[in-house]
Amino acid sequence: MSSESPADPGWISARPTRAVEVLERLVSFPFLLARHRDLVSTSVRRGLEARFQGTLFGWVWPLVQPLFLFAVYYFIFTKLLHQRIPDLPAGEESALGVYMFVGLLTWSGFAEATLHGTNVIVENGNLIKKLTFPSELLPLNVTLVAQVTQVFGLLAFVLLCLFSPIWPAPGPGLLWVPVLLLLQGLFTFGLALFLSTLQVFLRDTLQFVGILLTLWMFATPIFWVPELTPPEALDPYRWLFDGNPIYHLVCAWRGALMGDVLIPGRVPPIHAVSVAGIPHAVLVFALWALLAYVLGYTFFVLSQRRFADEV
Repeated sequence: MSSESPADPGWISARPTRAVEVLERLVSFPFLLARHRDLVSTSVRRGLEARFQGTLFGWVWPLVQPLFLFAVYYFIFTKLLHQRIPDLPAGEESALGVYMFVGLLTWSGFAEATLHGTNVIVENGNLIKKLTFPSELLPLNVTLVAQVTQVFGLLAFVLLCLFSPIWPAPGPGLLWVPVLLLLQGLFTFGLALFLSTLQVFLRDTLQFVGILLTLWMFATPIFWVPELTPPEALDPYRWLFDGNPIYHLVCAWRGALMGDVLIPGRVPPIHAVSVAGIPHAVLVFALWALLAYVLGYTFFVLSQRRFADEV
């Protein structure tokens, strides 16, 4: 019989998990993370190295890819198609291209971790069967790898703004970046825990997630601006925005990186992007992140005792 406490994932009991044990696991996860910080950092480093191993430019790619993507969006939508937010002041003509780029950068960081995280427990069945391995770290590692890649994209964007006239450099809103990364990581981790657990018992989950992410992306204003949509067309679907956590996350990221973008000619004035709107967006998304973490981790803990038999 093991002497480890019920909250320690090194010992998984065959009996049903009690509610108090679920609560202990939820509360003690930061301590678990602190104890295994070397394992987490090593896993994240190996995940990043595997992504760029054998490439010619190696670690330069995380900077080159977002810069190339930004150039493509800037050229296609601003220069080629002349799709712009109308009547913007000088220096902000490329607002729509930047708007789409920041939205896609945020979405890619979330979607990549969610999709890869869904199958991470099944893929690592050999580790799941080892009682001493904290299997909740598997979705966390996938989440962190995606976030590190996203940070490279953010760095590339800031450097481009600093050394080119395409868009003004981010202002004080940039101070929100650590908060946004933390909340995005918490939300994605919770969702990945839930989906990876579901994938153990329902192997169709990965296919459903791929379809869901496609629908979710188009339901989120990544490539279009809600403020430019006629109210009579948008209002019946307003609930989709209010209930879409990624919409609030994307709004916060755009405010932090782009500053204020005011749509001219509207009375009262309407912001396509707003720094003042960041606190509200962060608060709403923080509630979603906490909910995702609690539900995802609870489902994981309640199901963990059956993993070894299913994988």
